[in-house]
Amino acid sequence: MKRTSKSTEDYLESILIIRERQQTVRSVDVAEEMKVSKPSVSIAMKKLREEKLVSMDAEGNIKLLKAGKQIAENVYAKHILLTNVLKEIGVDEATASEEACLIEHVISDKTCELIETFYKKRKSAK
Repeated sequence: MKRTSKSTEDYLESILIIRERQQTVRSVDVAEEMKVSKPSVSIAMKKLREEKLVSMDAEGNIKLLKAGKQIAENVYAKHILLTNVLKEIGVDEATASEEACLIEHVISDKTCELIETFYKKRKSAK
């Protein structure tokens, strides 16, 4: 999979998370979720559409396309795993989530797989 920027991953992950909560995703929802300005979201959505990661209909509803959804799901899975591991070692939930968000963009899929294997073995041994 082609390496994407942290910003791209954050936008795609936010769209995925919003979509899990509600039927439609609009730019205003993304702005609120990410705590960024609406113009910033507009610029990002234009770029994501050009990269064929999202589509937007006439009403402004944002949809993840196959490649965008794949990236979003991968990043979100890393986020969940890393948050859980950090909480397991004693990091408070807010800090664990915040730091997982930073780590998820730089950690390789292979390293994440190894952490997941280790984590699952540890959990099942308890």
